[in-house]
Amino acid sequence: MVVTVQMIVMRVFTLCHQTINTMSIKKVKPDKRYKGGRYTPINEKKYVGQGPIIFRSGWERKYCMYCDNTDDIVAWSSEPFAIEYYNKLTNKTHKYYPDFWIKVRKKNGTFKEYLVEIKPKSQTKVPKEPKRKTQQAVKNYKYAVETYIKNLAKARAAKLFAESRDMKFIILTEDSLR
Repeated sequence: MVVTVQMIVMRVFTLCHQTINTMSIKKVKPDKRYKGGRYTPINEKKYVGQGPIIFRSGWERKYCMYCDNTDDIVAWSSEPFAIEYYNKLTNKTHKYYPDFWIKVRKKNGTFKEYLVEIKPKSQTKVPKEPKRKTQQAVKNYKYAVETYIKNLAKARAAKLFAESRDMKFIILTEDSLR
């Protein structure tokens, strides 16, 4: 039997589970390979998370600025807590830290909470098999498939976590952040 990405994805979906844990990722320094750094909020009272605010990409920095400067976002936090997820590829439980939690005032005056993940659009689609089967192309494809499957497991766990707490989980890509 040939195992397809879709079959692995279905296994990941059925095996995901989650719980909340205390925050520890804030001790990790920004990675110099990416456009990472520390964000200092202008509206400090809106930020309810533990400091420092670390962004790991230019898109995350842009979203920090959006949260900080949008009046309808009344509270926000960066990497607020850990959610456990099961990775079928490693057969282990791992911790996932959603990029943001936000509390939004809706037009009718009520509030809605969201978990927000910022991802490159390329990591939200099933990777295409390379036309040329060079060693590097196959290696890149394998990495893309593994990343995609891991991200599906994280998203499934985050969605279940959010729904169980009357929140909504959303993934934003560069298309929504331009």
